[in-house]
Amino acid sequence: MPPKFKAGFGALVTSTGNERSDWLRDHLPETITNRLPDLSRDGVAISDLRDKDCALVYVNRAFQEITGYVSNELVGKNCRFLQGSDRLQPEIHAVSEAIARRTSISVTLRNYRKDGSLFWNDLRLVPVSADGQEATHYIGLIRNVTAGKNAAEQIEHSARSDLLTGALNRYAFIEEIGNLLVGRQEQILIAKIDMAGFHDINEGYGYDVGDQVLKQIAQRLARASIAVVSRTGSDEFGVAHPLTPGQSAEITNATIRSVLSQSFVVAGATINMRFAMGYVVGHPKADAMTLARQAGVALRRSKSSAFLEVREFKPEDERQARNRLRLTREMQQALANDEFGFYYQPQVELDTGTLVGGEALLRWHHGLFGTQQPGRFIEHAEDTGLILDIGFRGLRAVVDYAQRTNDGRSTALKFSMNVSAIEFKLRDMPQFVSEVLSEREVNPAWITLELTEGLMVESSAEMLSIMRDLRQLGVGLSIDDFGTGYANLRYLEELPITEIKIDRTFITGLGESRSKQIIVESIIRISNELGFRVVAEGIQTGDDCARLRDMNCRFGQGFFFGEAVDAATFACLPPQLGHR
Repeated sequence: MPPKFKAGFGALVTSTGNERSDWLRDHLPETITNRLPDLSRDGVAISDLRDKDCALVYVNRAFQEITGYVSNELVGKNCRFLQGSDRLQPEIHAVSEAIARRTSISVTLRNYRKDGSLFWNDLRLVPVSADGQEATHYIGLIRNVTAGKNAAEQIEHSARSDLLTGALNRYAFIEEIGNLLVGRQEQILIAKIDMAGFHDINEGYGYDVGDQVLKQIAQRLARASIAVVSRTGSDEFGVAHPLTPGQSAEITNATIRSVLSQSFVVAGATINMRFAMGYVVGHPKADAMTLARQAGVALRRSKSSAFLEVREFKPEDERQARNRLRLTREMQQALANDEFGFYYQPQVELDTGTLVGGEALLRWHHGLFGTQQPGRFIEHAEDTGLILDIGFRGLRAVVDYAQRTNDGRSTALKFSMNVSAIEFKLRDMPQFVSEVLSEREVNPAWITLELTEGLMVESSAEMLSIMRDLRQLGVGLSIDDFGTGYANLRYLEELPITEIKIDRTFITGLGESRSKQIIVESIIRISNELGFRVVAEGIQTGDDCARLRDMNCRFGQGFFFGEAVDAATFACLPPQLGHR
């Protein structure tokens, strides 16, 4: 101990009037009280307020271990040197004010060890008196809280960051947009970016490759000096950037598109990606959440465009978004109120005009707007996933109707219905169909599921397996609107289908178009050779019917035989409908 404290450390703190310190002075030898500070895990230092520089006069062993300095390198110096050049800490000013007022204070500072490494110092300063009068010294207690500080920062970072890419998560994205808007005069660009076909990358190359692509996207956006980069969805990113003078939204968007246009080289594969992008330019007084939502609305427009053009948010986009929300709520209510049902359009044998079945066509019996055609709502039902609930009830309704209609009939009618591709992807269709048929004890041959050509294109091994399982149940599989989409003759060989439906666009004006006649005749001839049932849609005249009969088309439907009617009316149709 320095000579001026030869009375011992206990004697100094006794002057504060602390009863416990009095006991220490009165009952313990000075040799013990002098050693107490060195037994502390916290650093202890004493500075002399009577010294013009408030120099240190004592440091314990823990203080030396925490700072990396030995006693003779510390005593005689003001401890501010531990702050190095890092003097712009608001806590330092608070300490200075406390010392000037001779009051206690607790702060957490950045300090630096002898080797230059940073440590976080939890500092407590307490004024004491050596003579029982005014404060003559400060006792400082320091504690190295670097590990706890780092852990807290890591927790905060994890709470704000996407674990895969290291970019901000969507919650921190909103927060950072708000930070950019505070105290700025310039406008802010907020954009949402979505990868087209990312699902195919995961399925084709594996999720590890997909993860590498996501990481590279975040890295490229960060290297492009974009102020805020966030992963806001599984394959969606959000960016925000101030538009400084000379930097327009178009220039910033071009920069973003440029860094993303280059090929992604990952794990033995070179992948070219296409991106949809929507953006909004926000003013400093705008709301961060609103801007992020508007950028998302613009992204939706970009995704729906043919070439994924960059789209800027427009006020009418928000109105359409509100309309979609309203439509979703109305459709959910419609499901609860059982407002979805089927009309049935008759299908006949062209040679005899005999009624052989019907196509179940979905209708929405809207309480305010009346009966709605599928074109008004089916796409939205698929986008929102409500098609799963509609399809779940729909198959049961059609199977029930087939059971009631064929009860007591000598020759059963066949009923077909459209099935969404979403149902094939998200539902175990063979299991579902099997359960419905078993519950109703319906002959599977009475039911045909109509599939779009788009679903045929996705004829993966899994999809082929689903179709084969359905055929094993005994239900029919039909390609709807054949010839208008992507299907080709190869699918007729590979897929376990039972029926081809020729689209109405080939039937309308059939007598006036030689090319249509050639196409339709070819479809019928090939289908007959392969053993498929052929149904021509959209027959409107007797001449159309006669030509199709001459081409050996066996079945048809259209206004010539009757429009779609409700279930009760269909049940009363006469057995013969043709040759009117």
